[in-house]
Amino acid sequence: MHAHSLVVQFWMKKNTIIIDERTEVNDALKLLAQKDINEVPVTKDEKIIGVFHLKNYIQALQNAAFKQTDVVTKWMSETYRTVSENESMFKIAETPTYVTDETQNLIGVVDESARHSFCTQQNEKIKSLEETIKWYELSFNTAYEGLAVVDKQGVIQIFNEAYSRYVGVSQKEAVGRPADTVIDGTRLPVVLQTGVPERSQAHRLQGHNLVVHRLPIWKNNEVVGAVGMLVYEGVSEIYQVIERMEQLDRGMQYVKQKLDSKLKVSMKDKVRFEDILGDSQVISQTKKLAIKASKTKATVFISGESGVGKEQFANAIHDMGVTAEGKFVSVNCASIPENLIESELFGYEEGTFTGAKPGGKIGKFELADGGTLFLDEIGEMPLNIQAKILRVLQERKVYRIGAHDGIPVDIRIIAATNKNLKQMVKEGDFREDLFYRLYVIPIHIPPLRIRREDIPPIVAHKLQELSKKYHMEEKTIDKKLLSKFNQYDWPGNVRELTNVLERLFVLSEDQHIINNEFSNILFPENEMKTPKLIFDQQRRFENMEEQMSKEEKQAILSALEKTDGNKSQAAKILNISRATLYNKLTRFKIN
Repeated sequence: MHAHSLVVQFWMKKNTIIIDERTEVNDALKLLAQKDINEVPVTKDEKIIGVFHLKNYIQALQNAAFKQTDVVTKWMSETYRTVSENESMFKIAETPTYVTDETQNLIGVVDESARHSFCTQQNEKIKSLEETIKWYELSFNTAYEGLAVVDKQGVIQIFNEAYSRYVGVSQKEAVGRPADTVIDGTRLPVVLQTGVPERSQAHRLQGHNLVVHRLPIWKNNEVVGAVGMLVYEGVSEIYQVIERMEQLDRGMQYVKQKLDSKLKVSMKDKVRFEDILGDSQVISQTKKLAIKASKTKATVFISGESGVGKEQFANAIHDMGVTAEGKFVSVNCASIPENLIESELFGYEEGTFTGAKPGGKIGKFELADGGTLFLDEIGEMPLNIQAKILRVLQERKVYRIGAHDGIPVDIRIIAATNKNLKQMVKEGDFREDLFYRLYVIPIHIPPLRIRREDIPPIVAHKLQELSKKYHMEEKTIDKKLLSKFNQYDWPGNVRELTNVLERLFVLSEDQHIINNEFSNILFPENEMKTPKLIFDQQRRFENMEEQMSKEEKQAILSALEKTDGNKSQAAKILNISRATLYNKLTRFKIN
């Protein structure tokens, strides 16, 4: 039931029977008899001033001065009940109750029939809720998995039979006690403190090896409780799940390629849709559309702000789709110098120009044959190259520079941009025909600010990644800081969030990252008030970046020295593309 159905406005009768202050008692009595009612409100200038009731008439009969032609105001009662239309129906104890607006004008009445209907509906609702509660209790208690729910103080509110069996404490004994006095080694108090979910964590309980979820319950940007779930008992159950998944989808054979005793899966270099973090409705719908797109070779057009994860979606569409056996070739259209982009994309024939490689060069389109070509930042593509890309899409052939014959290619194109290409088409900066060739399956990735509920799981995952990256103990984040994350708009989206987390992880000297130490560095309200400690930490982080840049520059110089200045060979030594090497040479001012 909606909240509005609990207020007086929803139940009151608007066509109220009224009399004015000039009405005679005779006429008032006739109206009461005609409408079969006991009382009627008396108004003056649309405002209620009293009530004429049958009992008023009976009392008047005992008065010698009474006349049937008296006006009702002489014998009316000035005691009556009024409410506003926004009041709760639960406040209506007696009827009739008259409804007035802010200027005390009479606008309706709640009579006995309206109150009866309301009470009947509430009783039905209570019965329905009681039935729902029974089903919840039955579901919680018959669930194979253990389930525990705690409030914000860490006190157990729900404890099902499965959990009771694991810990050897009855439900009756467990409810009302702090979780850490019932469940050995529980981290629910940590989740309450951080507000960060801990999914699929190893936990040993009463001699059992378990996989558990610990999930915070957020309400109005505050952690009000947490849920603990026992998901799997031991590694063998996980193995059985994967076996069943393989039976359902033979196309997932790679999941078990090198499954060893520790359940390590050889998918390090593949991006799965489940690797795209977030469970919000908008990101889930986006993933569903991307999954559908992956099942065909149709051209995909990905749009979204900078940092939302366009390349991750493109990788997942390739890795989990029909092109998974082919190569995924990524081209950042903004990073390749304009004089090189044509040769990078289409390649060239031997002897086409001075300095051309013997045997010519294969371009990105040919390299992606049988797989996927990802054209990132397609909005930066020069107009003359756009025309050549359109020709490839139309003819499904690539023409190398200097060649007369086309080379057939079988590729899927995924294009991405953070620009408004439709507007660019209108302004003549992007070819309309190419736009519609690319705009076959459009996928828009929503910004982080409209899916704030995805922030906690992203934070949880990235903190684990950072601990592995820096070979440090896992760190937790305070829920006050996480609450501040939820209030921030994140113009740089997921990329900005992960960069901020890395910064906090590196700078924090404690295992628990708190709000007050770093709030100014993240969200400065007044830079003049930023404490010296923050400047020192910021400088330390900048020094680290500077040191990393020096090491990177030295590695490039060393590779160029080993290859006598041959940039292609140097790029191979560095395990980067030649375009990336050119960008770094420009950044480090290396000739």
